[in-house]
Amino acid sequence: MIKEAIGTAETVEEALEAAKTELFALLGEDIDFDIDVISQPKKKVLGMFGGSPAKVRVYTEIADPAPKKAKSKAPKKAKESTPAPKAERKIEKKSEKTVKEETKEPQNAVDSDTLDKDTPAAKAVAYLKTILTALGCIDIKIKVVLRDNGALLILTGEGLGACIGRRGETLDAIQYLSSLAANSASDYYKISIDIGNYRERREKTLISLANKISSQVLRNGRSRSLEPMNPYERRIIHTAIQEIDGVSSHSVGEGDRRHIVITPDNPAPKTAEKTEAREPKKDSAALPLYGKIK
Repeated sequence: MIKEAIGTAETVEEALEAAKTELFALLGEDIDFDIDVISQPKKKVLGMFGGSPAKVRVYTEIADPAPKKAKSKAPKKAKESTPAPKAERKIEKKSEKTVKEETKEPQNAVDSDTLDKDTPAAKAVAYLKTILTALGCIDIKIKVVLRDNGALLILTGEGLGACIGRRGETLDAIQYLSSLAANSASDYYKISIDIGNYRERREKTLISLANKISSQVLRNGRSRSLEPMNPYERRIIHTAIQEIDGVSSHSVGEGDRRHIVITPDNPAPKTAEKTEAREPKKDSAALPLYGKIK
C-alpha cells in the first residue's frame, strides 16, 4: 500500500517540508520515504504574470492489512493458534484507514470535551473546531494541556498538513485567531497549538540551520542573511547563536521582511584591489599614422 503526500511552495525545499509534515501527520511517525519532484518553481514574468510554485511528492510503501480468514467449520484448539509477531501487528495497526498520530502527549493532557464551556481554553477549542471544519479536516481529536494562564492544544488525525501551511504560517494564524477567541472576555490567556510535534521538529530544523550558517560565517569571515521569519522562529535562531563562539546575530528589516543576519566576531579584512599607476601612452612623432611599416 502506497501512502503519499504532495506539498507546494515557492521553493522545492519548502514544498518538501510541507509534504513531509503532511505524510508524518498521516502515518503518525517518522519513516523512510522517497521523493519525487513533480515540478520546479517558475518565476512570474515582470513579477506579475504567470509563474507557478514548486510541487514535491513524498511517498512510502507500507504493508497491506492482513485479510480476514474465513471461519472454518472444524473447531480449532486455542493453543494451536500462534500470535503474529509484534512487528507485523504494529504494521497492520499503522495501515488502518484512520491512523492516530503519535504525538508526544503529556501525561496531564485531557480530552477537550471535558472542559467547562465557560473557560478560555474551551472557547479556543470551540473556535478551532469551526476552522478545522472549514478546512475540511474531520475526525480530528483535540487534547488540552492546561497551564498557568494558558493552554496547549494538541491535534491528531488525518489531513492536518493543510493546517500547518508553508513554514507554519497557517498554524500561526490559526493559533492567533484561537487566542483572540480565548481572550474575548478574560485577561491574557496564552493559547499554543501543536500538530504532529511540528513545533519540535521545526525547532530542530532551525537550530541545525543556525549551526550550518554559523560554520560558513566562521569559515569565510563574512556575514550571512537568513530568509524572513516570524518572531518565534527568530527567537530560536538567536538562542542557538548565543551558544556558538565567534558569531553573533541581529535582526533587520520591518514587518514580513524582517530577518536575521549572522555576523563573525572577527570579520575577514577586505582585500583592496591593486591598481598599478600606468603612464598614458604617448604618440611618437617619428612613427607614421598607422604604425611602423617595414
